[in-house]
Amino acid sequence: MTNAGGISGRLTSTHDHVAAAFDLLAIDYDEVFGRNTIIERLRNEIYATIDFFVRPPARILDINCGTGTDGLHLATLGYDVVGADLSLRMIAEANRKAQAHTNARFVNALYEDLSPLGAARFDLVLSNFGGLNCTEDLGVVAGQVAAHLNPGGYFVAVIMPPFSLWETLAYAHRWQLRDAFRRLRPGGTETQFSGHRFTVHYFSRSRMRKAFADAFDIVEMYSLNVLSPPPHAWKIKAQYPRLTALLEKIDRALSHLPLFRAVGDHTVYVLRRRTQ
Repeated sequence: MTNAGGISGRLTSTHDHVAAAFDLLAIDYDEVFGRNTIIERLRNEIYATIDFFVRPPARILDINCGTGTDGLHLATLGYDVVGADLSLRMIAEANRKAQAHTNARFVNALYEDLSPLGAARFDLVLSNFGGLNCTEDLGVVAGQVAAHLNPGGYFVAVIMPPFSLWETLAYAHRWQLRDAFRRLRPGGTETQFSGHRFTVHYFSRSRMRKAFADAFDIVEMYSLNVLSPPPHAWKIKAQYPRLTALLEKIDRALSHLPLFRAVGDHTVYVLRRRTQ
């Protein structure tokens, strides 16, 4: 496995802004986000899902891996992990942390172009916490994931859907009605992160199904944070811990039900690569 050695020739303006935003966050990323107890709980739910479908020493590819938090945790469980991210500084930080792990390595690559991985194939591919929402073409990502996934393997994609009940109610409560349904805007929503502007796209189940139809079947789908505070609302959990615990319990009961599994802050899709 070799490092991409730079992917500047394949970057669009969107990639440039996303990469620059996360380059600025790389050094402090773990300090800022690592202490968020809501994120920790959600990560554990994702890890439980992964463990249900594959077991160590299965090979896992973690696209939009950031500083390697998920990949390194999975490596400690015995999985053989490769992480990929478009931010060179995120990859550098991940590789620094991975020095003590012989079964984890990280490369600079776009999820729309995983050619730096060569012919490597995996038993499961992970895209966590809305990384895919930065792409303009899910179909291209689907083709890249399929090319690097063993037949019968799984793609666990954690994406932001077009409607979040929590977000809509939160904006409506503050009478910010223009933003209450911002995820539904055609063409996505422009966001600013670390001083860089880029468009975030929100994907429905029908768009996910269509984009991955050629090689994948959806085998599981559930929501995160329908009623309980999402990660950016961590202050609410700190202020109302008992209420939050109750709402998290209700979320666990609702998350797989048809009316609720696509209205959380994130939706978890498990897609299986067809064997033929």
